[in-house]
Amino acid sequence: MLRLDEASPVGVSNEFSTPVDAVGHAGRAAVRTAIGGEEGTVDGYYGPDVSAPYVVTDDPEYYRIATETVRSVSAPGYAYTVAVDALDSFLFGPPQSTSFAELPAHDRDTVLDALGDASLVHAPHYPPFEVTFAYPSAERRERSRFVPENDGQRVAWDGELLRFSFEEERSVEVRTVAVRADRVASSQRGFREAVGEERGRSLDNPTEDQRAVLDAAIDSEYAEAPPLSDPFAAVVDAVSTGDGVAPLVRYDGDWYFAQLARPD
Repeated sequence: MLRLDEASPVGVSNEFSTPVDAVGHAGRAAVRTAIGGEEGTVDGYYGPDVSAPYVVTDDPEYYRIATETVRSVSAPGYAYTVAVDALDSFLFGPPQSTSFAELPAHDRDTVLDALGDASLVHAPHYPPFEVTFAYPSAERRERSRFVPENDGQRVAWDGELLRFSFEEERSVEVRTVAVRADRVASSQRGFREAVGEERGRSLDNPTEDQRAVLDAAIDSEYAEAPPLSDPFAAVVDAVSTGDGVAPLVRYDGDWYFAQLARPD
């Protein structure tokens, strides 16, 4: 089964890029530095966490993000499970706690790195999540509030109460990651062309029978049971890659998102 859906500039932007402000906490500053023309770095247990191959600024300007681990050291890692309770959910008032702002800066950053999107902690009934505190610096480890003997700590954070339960100590790798950015486009339309040229397939000079297949795939979908006809087999071969199907297909000057389901 083949289906082709219109790939608008906005749709391609949403599918293949991440706004800089939506990059995970661990890598956001480094990505901004890289976009500014310098090499950004991320030091810590948590990596840059760029969920798409490209990022986009408000302008919009689109950048391809590349990362490289330049150093890695082993360090003790203290894993905690964090449960989230609303501060106003306690009948007789919340238990004693520490303010998030009172934590050492590197502990605050680690919690934010683990969350990625800090707004998630405010979601109703947000499930417990794991945080691993790991620092190559002995001085930072000594100043951390999260060591095995400090089990069951509660931290108040913007109307929520975070309860930290120690799980285990294990050796982990703490990395230094270099972040670089290369500009690929300065508009949504230009970005669509750049992604299409890099990752898409262009269907040039299809036959009349192949056009019938493509037009049906655009109208709804086109399907055949094996053995495939020559026109359909040719179209399938044209949109296929080593990893499956090309994410974008150009036909008669327009771009489409491609979906291909092969029969069992």
